[in-house]
Amino acid sequence: MKKYIIRSVKYLIAFCVVYVAFMALAHYTDHLPVTFAERWQLMFATWRGWGMVVGIILLAATYPLFGFAKRSIEADIVADREQFDMAAEGVGLKLVSARDSELVYRADGLRRLMRLFEDEVRVRQNGGQVEVEGLRSYSVRMAYDAERYITNKHRRERGEI
Repeated sequence: MKKYIIRSVKYLIAFCVVYVAFMALAHYTDHLPVTFAERWQLMFATWRGWGMVVGIILLAATYPLFGFAKRSIEADIVADREQFDMAAEGVGLKLVSARDSELVYRADGLRRLMRLFEDEVRVRQNGGQVEVEGLRSYSVRMAYDAERYITNKHRRERGEI
């Protein structure tokens, strides 16, 4: 729950920064005789302005629910390590930590900042399944690619390819 609240606050701050940047851009590209403070007062004087504020708060509060995912695939984390590394590289992630039952991947530099440091993808062994968990855009694509690479590896081993 603590992680959920931290993520929500991060996204709320990020959405507010983007919103203020758009307001500043609109203000400085328009040639209207209103000050920046008057523009903000006008925004909060209407229901549309308050609706935007409520929308940003709701989006930030719910984003951690649909922005993160966990996918399971049939694999062995030790035997198929190379395939997981290739899948992570295809998504733009690099290995930062490796144990027998868990691999952790992260992005670098600006991509990491743009994802608000929520770019971590964890790959864990869970019985005969491997769980890929993290930011939805990374984890779903990485699980799909890893499953495809593992299937092709097994087909090559059987001589089908």
